[in-house]
Amino acid sequence: MNAQAAAEERPRPQYDTGLILALPQLAAFTSPWRSTSYVPGHPALPIERRFPPHVTLLAPWAPADDGEALERLRAVAQRGRPLRIEFTAADLFPESGVVYLTPTPTAELTELFDDVLATFPDHPPYGGLHDTVVPHLTVSADGGPAQLAQVRAALAEHGPVWAETDRICVFGRGDDDIWRQTASVVLGSGDLAPHCL
Repeated sequence: MNAQAAAEERPRPQYDTGLILALPQLAAFTSPWRSTSYVPGHPALPIERRFPPHVTLLAPWAPADDGEALERLRAVAQRGRPLRIEFTAADLFPESGVVYLTPTPTAELTELFDDVLATFPDHPPYGGLHDTVVPHLTVSADGGPAQLAQVRAALAEHGPVWAETDRICVFGRGDDDIWRQTASVVLGSGDLAPHCL
């Protein structure tokens, strides 16, 4: 049995909330793969319809109605600053078949990740499933080497892709398995914002 088949047999944990950096500007680049990619166990909706292109900061997170956690998140956002996130490379998690874009490390992005993790030690990333957390933007949840080659070729042809964001978005998974924004906070001020997308 190959690694991808083994991963498909393992149940994936279900998360109800998460903190993300929503990057809808990258939808045009990622749509060829995200529009035809399905999370194992969720064959009805491609990932493009379940959530926007994004980099996950923390999942799972607190319940959406946890006011104290939201206040801690506002403090994190106040210490942060708006981000320009560039993606120059793509890779593959071989155990799951997830093809992803790798954000170019910057001090601001690293500091934001570190601050989120330090502020919410009661919510280990991915429920503690992974020893190392790799910042990424999922392009395909059920890909493999062939899709990775396609994504790398598109990056080579179009050059680096990038997006800007000025907020942290709180998303919650609905009963229909579609993730929707429940709150957002502005980087640099910590103010609540009406929307992420």
